[in-house]
Amino acid sequence: MLHNEELIKHQSRILSNDLRFDVSFRLTKIIDCKTKEYANKICDKLHRLKNAKFDNILIPKFDYSLEGVIITQEIEYIKGRKCGMTVKKYRDKIYKDLVEGDNDWTFNDFNFNNFIVVESLNKIYAVDFQSYNFIPSREERQKLWENNLRMNNVIYEYITRELPFRKKHDKHSN
Repeated sequence: MLHNEELIKHQSRILSNDLRFDVSFRLTKIIDCKTKEYANKICDKLHRLKNAKFDNILIPKFDYSLEGVIITQEIEYIKGRKCGMTVKKYRDKIYKDLVEGDNDWTFNDFNFNNFIVVESLNKIYAVDFQSYNFIPSREERQKLWENNLRMNNVIYEYITRELPFRKKHDKHSN
């Protein structure tokens, strides 16, 4: 069970006065693994991840339990921006830790959704626990990185196509 004192605190005003409250967030993820073998593999990954250490990448605090083939995770929700892969200074740190890193266990999905930055703390969190895998080959990691960068670029292009800076012939831009 995660306890509030272990989680990141965010300042919030619930009322319009000066009284501020500390707010933290948790989410619950439930995985139906279908088989005991798969459940044990996921639990092994989570156990390894709980003890993993990286130079620049953090893992949100989490706990998990197994009942039959159902894994329940209680995870600290990281309130931040999905800019880990979009901002060069963060992307470079992710690359150094996860592609060039010495640990054979690393993350293999570099989608922009999977890295949350808390800019006020200057911290990067990897949030896709299921993409934590045994990948000893630096060559394989490099290929995964390059493929994900290409896909991220396609996604960025798509989601920003309607923004004003992309509209070159917008009749309302004068």
